[in-house]
Amino acid sequence: MIGVFDSGVGGLTVVQEIRKIMPTQDIIYFGDTARAPYGGKDTETLISHGREIISFFVSKGVKAVVMACGTSSSTSFEQLKREFDGLPIIDTIRPAVLATCELAAQKDIKPVFIATSATIKSGLFARLLAQKLPDIKLYTRACPLFAPMAEAGLGNNNPLVTFAAENYLADLKGKVNALILGCTHYPLFTDALGEVLGDIIFINPAVATARAAKEQLGARQCTEGDKAIIEYYTSGEPEGFGDLARVILGEGCSVEQWKNLGGGTSQ
Repeated sequence: MIGVFDSGVGGLTVVQEIRKIMPTQDIIYFGDTARAPYGGKDTETLISHGREIISFFVSKGVKAVVMACGTSSSTSFEQLKREFDGLPIIDTIRPAVLATCELAAQKDIKPVFIATSATIKSGLFARLLAQKLPDIKLYTRACPLFAPMAEAGLGNNNPLVTFAAENYLADLKGKVNALILGCTHYPLFTDALGEVLGDIIFINPAVATARAAKEQLGARQCTEGDKAIIEYYTSGEPEGFGDLARVILGEGCSVEQWKNLGGGTSQ
């Protein structure tokens, strides 16, 4: 198995993409809904959360971990990679940078990077992109309400989502032509984002991250089974998580609650 985790259901967009390109890959998914959202938490807290989740994955015998969370990827990836030396860990930020560079090589882009407050504050995406494309002008915007809205089950057509998108991004219409979705919840709102920004190219970290996972696993010559096994866990309430997961995945799934967090509680 490979382990995939996020603060909630957003990382399921990465699971979708992994299943498209690695249909026989076993996956164990963990959504930390009891402690969501991650966007306002400090780095030490996010490292602690990630450490607990990856330790859980290790106990389940995973061969790699995908941090399907832009906030965790931008704040705790390097530390957790050091702590779990030898375990392949894939983040979402570096694959998104690579995807942006690939698009920039094909056409002139004027990008905006949107993410949680913690991800924007870290500045990691902007720094990594500047190293590869020093002349590019990058806009960045924190969109803190989108992830909680996704966790609440609000869809593209919900007026609250449209209102938030307009407040965050309306002033950039005509100034940008590429939108980098720096949180894995954000692909759930592409219709609303497109309505506000007009003709826009989306760079989806879920696609780039799934591709990075396949490349890393392939490089290590990991074998895949004939039929994929997918296990779903959450730190919160399984039924609500399962309802949202069903909408995103287009199929039902059995969800177990894992409470062994922070000394044995899910709070």
